[in-house]
Amino acid sequence: MSAGGRLTALARTRITYTGEPYQFALEALKNARTPTPLPDSTGDQALLESQVLSKLGDGGSWSAHPTGIANVRLSPGRPIVVHLDSHVGLSQGGSCPVAWHALDRLLPYASTGIQVDGVLGLRIGAIRGRDLHLTLAETESRLIIRGVPGTTWEDYLDERWDDLVRLRAAPLWRSPSFSDLERRDEQSHPLVRGAEKDIAWAGAGLLRRIALFHTSSSAYSTRSWISGSEWIFELDTRHGIRLDHDTLLARLTDPVWGMPLRVVKHHCTCDDPPLEHDWYMRQCTYELAHSDGPRCGLQFRFRWGRAAYGKDARKQLERLGADVGWLDRVLPGDTRGSRGEATP
Repeated sequence: MSAGGRLTALARTRITYTGEPYQFALEALKNARTPTPLPDSTGDQALLESQVLSKLGDGGSWSAHPTGIANVRLSPGRPIVVHLDSHVGLSQGGSCPVAWHALDRLLPYASTGIQVDGVLGLRIGAIRGRDLHLTLAETESRLIIRGVPGTTWEDYLDERWDDLVRLRAAPLWRSPSFSDLERRDEQSHPLVRGAEKDIAWAGAGLLRRIALFHTSSSAYSTRSWISGSEWIFELDTRHGIRLDHDTLLARLTDPVWGMPLRVVKHHCTCDDPPLEHDWYMRQCTYELAHSDGPRCGLQFRFRWGRAAYGKDARKQLERLGADVGWLDRVLPGDTRGSRGEATP
């Protein structure tokens, strides 16, 4: 294969992981300063990226892409750019801009006692057009959230501040350094905050490969949460669609493009006898850990069947602008079989 042909193939592989436009992926590979085609982050940078994914991916809403992230862009020497979807459909009905939803989930505030909600230490570094620059207080970490055209971050930030003050909560993101409330929270919840730091490598690695949940999974619904030292992902595939967990797992553990992960335990039900009733669900569970040791890891629950929540998944996703080709793959045909499908 010629050098140009090899670079083209690499760019296409990279798009599978990041969702970047082809020309952007090609230029990024040409300008790469390391032999790693998809470099990972460490330290405070990994913690910031992981916390963003954690807060945006914990379910409760529909969006055109899992977690409301359309793609990420990785440029040598520049902050990661997280491109948001337009709107989310909320589980209680209605919709709102993903940009507003992101601020609701990410911005730190204290409502009662010393418990801080949102991302501890998150600060606004700058606003440039539809780019919101984020950092963690007292660190050099950087991440850019890019809203869709027309996003007005200043208005959303002011509105969020006023809402919290009205509710007698204390917004914290304008403090130049860690606030006393944030320090007290960190000291009062050492296990929780410690687990967030221990698992940051996994969250950051997944954020940089966020497109895999769209390109390499049969699931139409993806949710996640952190329990102790484990980050749990629950992916729902509709009854009648072949459950494909091997593709996602193979790409996540790929020695070149994937993460330093190994499967340490699994229970696959794909070859079990047919389900007795179509309202039952089947689940294949895979537990993965860091390949270099027993560090905090990931659990993937691949569910197959008529899921537990909501209805008319395809119609909701169509309204939110989901790609038709993707919908035809994960929710083909009409919505007659979607009465029991799950809300992410």
